[in-house]
Amino acid sequence: MSDSASYVGLDLDSLGSPRILVVGDLMLDEYIWGSVSRVSPEAPVPVVAGRHRELKAGGAGSVVENLAVLGARVQVCGLIGEDDAGDRFLDILSKQGVSRRGIVRRAGRVTTQKIRVMASVQQAHRAEQQVCRVDFEDVVEPTSDEIAQIESYLTETFADPPTAVLVSDYEKGMLSVEVLRRVIEMGRAAGVPVLVDPGRSVDYDRYRGATLICPNRFESEQATSMTLENPSDFEECAQQLIERLELDAVALTLDREGIFLGRSDGTSTHFPTRAREVTDVAGAGDMVLSLLGLAMGSGWTVENAVRLANVGAGIEVSKVGVTPVEKWEIEQALHHSGTDALSKVRSLDELSRIRERKRAAGETVVFANGCFDILHVGHAVLLQQSRSLGDELIIGLNSDDSIRRLKGPERPIHRGEERALMLSALASVDHIVFFDDDTPIELIRRLEPDILVKGEDYADKEVVGRDIVEAAGGRVELVPLRPEISTSSIVDRIRGQQ
Repeated sequence: MSDSASYVGLDLDSLGSPRILVVGDLMLDEYIWGSVSRVSPEAPVPVVAGRHRELKAGGAGSVVENLAVLGARVQVCGLIGEDDAGDRFLDILSKQGVSRRGIVRRAGRVTTQKIRVMASVQQAHRAEQQVCRVDFEDVVEPTSDEIAQIESYLTETFADPPTAVLVSDYEKGMLSVEVLRRVIEMGRAAGVPVLVDPGRSVDYDRYRGATLICPNRFESEQATSMTLENPSDFEECAQQLIERLELDAVALTLDREGIFLGRSDGTSTHFPTRAREVTDVAGAGDMVLSLLGLAMGSGWTVENAVRLANVGAGIEVSKVGVTPVEKWEIEQALHHSGTDALSKVRSLDELSRIRERKRAAGETVVFANGCFDILHVGHAVLLQQSRSLGDELIIGLNSDDSIRRLKGPERPIHRGEERALMLSALASVDHIVFFDDDTPIELIRRLEPDILVKGEDYADKEVVGRDIVEAAGGRVELVPLRPEISTSSIVDRIRGQQ
């Protein structure tokens, strides 16, 4: 048994866009965000001053959304009701470009919905945390008519098999023994890996014949009547499940101790967790299943798939609420954040998605732009002041061609990648995006930042993008500069000494 595993050599570009089928319990997650400043006079409970609401796909729907964000072509099969929650769930899938063809609806069935109240405690200066959760659900197995519809969809799907099948079992009724048996049989017959995130039931025999299951510590202990305390326990538990359920592998997700992979040939590997602050464990299991499926569906070995899943789960638990992890976040984690020249450089599409999530969470996004050709103390002060105005700072960085048009053929002094490296090293900078035009107007139009920052020398000048930002309810902030320091003055001083 190996006690550790390297993360060097994981090539995210080789993940591609595999076609993946997700089968499982679909839910609607609603988050109510707010703050707590007092206790109710009616009962000893906090009064939450609501700020906004956010709807997300939950359960197996979270796996679908994770995969869609990571670039997979996703198909989904599940049950929801003909109710308002079901309508909202389908709207979310449509925005991700995921077909609803495999979703069976029935009047009278309640779409599972989880409502979480997330609030910060003002006096204690504590970050947002879950105050309470309200669940609406109706745990009912599929009717004979629903099973027939599911069977028809699966038969149609496996006529041109997906590259992986993911089963997300929250024990809300969809995954009856009959449905599970058909999914596993069809996947095996097609030579497609079937990966299962199991429920908490001790009846794990219903997963017999799957390629891999990924239970967490509690689920593993429930299924084997063992207590998992050390690596020898992990190995015994994994091998017991493999033999009993005729699996190829088991990936035990062990929270602070990472992931333990056991294989049917008796070998195993322990993938220790990578140090990260744990903010919210919700969604970690969904992320593990998503990344295992994405990697194995792209032809990766199970070992590298687990390596990837371990990194992704570490990112997920550092976020508040269930939030998709993107490739750039994984890339940044693999490069230990900030040591890579492009660790904070994003594409405009990536930033647009980040912007939407920040808007949904009620966070303030600040935007500043410039050439930053020779990074100096004036820039550092400007960026620190800009970052202090909000929760995230995005820098629009002129491309080399843009700078040449604006400042002449002898500029820039430093190439774009070098300028990005310098900016990435600053804690005040969260994201960087290049633009090739003379002005960042298109970036501003796409991102609609809450605050647009310029130097105070723009007091009597036109601020590009002001109308867009203010029309969206944002504002322009003019911050003090160090007039005695500029890139041009530094260049002139250097030239004067030659």
